[in-house]
Amino acid sequence: MKANIFGAVILCAISLTQGSEYNYSYDNNEICIDVKMDVLFTLSNGKEVVKFDGNNFTVKSGDCATTGEYQAVLTLTNSNEDLLALTFNVNTDLSVNMSSMFTFAPFEFFPGTPIATTTNLLDTGDLILGNYTQLYQCLSPQRMTLNGVLEGTTYTLFMDMSSVQIQAFNIENGTISTDVFACSADQMTTVAQETTKATSEPTKQTTETSASTVTTVVPSTETTVLPSNETTEKTTVGPSNVTTEGPTTEPITVPPTTAPAPAFPPRSTYEVMEKSKACLVMAGRFQLEVTYTTQKNKTVKTIVNVPVSSNVTVTGKCASGNDTESSLKITPKDDADIDSLTFNFKIMDGKASIESWMAELKELNHTVNETVMLTSPKLYYKCEKGGNFSDDILALKYKELQVQAFNVENGNFSETGFDCPADAPDEPAPGKPPVVTYTATGGNKTCVVFKGSIQFHIPYVSTKGNTTAVISVPVKTNTTGDCNMTMNGLYTQMLSISFYETWKLNLYFSSNKKQTTDLLTADAGVANYDISQIELTYDYNNNLFSDVDDSVVGKTEMVTTNQTFLSTSASKSYMCSKDTTFTLNQNGLSMVTKDLQFQAFRTTNTTDFDAATECAGDEDTNSIVPIAVGAALAGLVIIVLIAYLIGRKRSRSGYEQV
Repeated sequence: MKANIFGAVILCAISLTQGSEYNYSYDNNEICIDVKMDVLFTLSNGKEVVKFDGNNFTVKSGDCATTGEYQAVLTLTNSNEDLLALTFNVNTDLSVNMSSMFTFAPFEFFPGTPIATTTNLLDTGDLILGNYTQLYQCLSPQRMTLNGVLEGTTYTLFMDMSSVQIQAFNIENGTISTDVFACSADQMTTVAQETTKATSEPTKQTTETSASTVTTVVPSTETTVLPSNETTEKTTVGPSNVTTEGPTTEPITVPPTTAPAPAFPPRSTYEVMEKSKACLVMAGRFQLEVTYTTQKNKTVKTIVNVPVSSNVTVTGKCASGNDTESSLKITPKDDADIDSLTFNFKIMDGKASIESWMAELKELNHTVNETVMLTSPKLYYKCEKGGNFSDDILALKYKELQVQAFNVENGNFSETGFDCPADAPDEPAPGKPPVVTYTATGGNKTCVVFKGSIQFHIPYVSTKGNTTAVISVPVKTNTTGDCNMTMNGLYTQMLSISFYETWKLNLYFSSNKKQTTDLLTADAGVANYDISQIELTYDYNNNLFSDVDDSVVGKTEMVTTNQTFLSTSASKSYMCSKDTTFTLNQNGLSMVTKDLQFQAFRTTNTTDFDAATECAGDEDTNSIVPIAVGAALAGLVIIVLIAYLIGRKRSRSGYEQV
């Protein structure tokens, strides 16, 4: 992508060849996280672009994964004190993925931007790093994209990486693994080069299709020659006409035997109507993938888009009364590769399901009899990230899916929906919530800094009765705040942490004195402050509450508690390493923090804490150390005296015998 499509450009650095290395060590100075890469960052607000390379960052902090732990974190910072957090998670199949979050203040990069709070940009797709015992390596160019919105402006950060080497787990004695996981781009390049060397003449390409508009994809089980994915790229940066050239290789002239799959069509809504109202609704973006064998005994996949709702006729059967079956049929109005697409729904064991579905194409009629369990007949089923319903021959690929085949009221989906497993939020590993630093900024000051791990103990109704879930705040959050407000007549500052799409935690810090002016100023007389109010908004998502009863799925709750928690002076922070519990209501809902430290009413733009007021538990722990040392020294003195006296006695006794 050429940078000048955004308009004006601010040039900071454009080098892709400046290698950067970041690592973090245990207390014994043995490396536990090792990251090396050539990286160029491109930050845009939709109009302007700023570029900077990896040498702008240094390691700020980290969290090593010890034995039995499945998450590691490396946090980088730059001269603006922006934060780039790289989080490494071990999945259930022992594979590792890396997510990234960039926390920055837009006005630092884009002059003229109104001074506002910092914002977080989150990656749109994690990087897969292979097995947790392996070293990840990728010489080929690759990109991570991070997005975020602040006050109506969308910010995008591209991380263009090459020569990447990463290991965050199982680094033994400070030495990285010799077992290397190569990225798919490197694997494809290697296969292409080896195949080219082994072939003395160009490979002839044969492509067979069942219809002219269908894309044909030959599976990788056949011997294919792939093109190089490295090309010469020139990027023009701003009015200075400075250009940079990426790596070049001799192109492989053998044509590819695969074609890219077509893009998904726009989102459409298909409705079965009854008495002028929709009684069965299915929405999303859909493709059909057909696998078949040609006359030359080749396995071929064809992909075709399902026509949008404006180009089809929808018919079917709605369930009424005690009916347990319904159906939806999509028939294109004009000639298309699909003649019809039919879905049969049924209530089975108290759940709505797709009992079967069938596609009629030009050269194939096939029914998929694989039952797909959805959710309660009273709810709609949704799957934003996408998936497929399939067998060995036919697959319906979907994105942004919503479907309700029973109990549709007033032609609309029910108020609450049931999330598919693919939409499950990225929760921290059990038992180890991440320690994260959150900030609220106003003007050019960072007025609130809050650091710690946060968990909520939330009572709910499960399928087996009343129980409690422990939900942790993840690494990926969006943080805002207010540095100049009043509450109950007191000067107040607020930190707001948003996560899991709909969850929000608001923490209010109030001074000990009544306000005397409308605005908080240096002479306002704030001497002490405390956490004066905690607000939590959450919903009963079936992925976070796995056995939640259907009656409360999607139900949103908000709890507010007004108390005085953890007081300290305005010139100090508050710190408590042990578990600290905040009771949010009388029904057992509570917030638990660990490794907590916070400071409000700050007047600098750093995230460094001032001297801390420690909680009672930490003070007791700290006092044990000097007591133990003193006791040990006293014991040592006594032992020396006893040894001295025994020695004197033996010496005298020996003299008398002589």
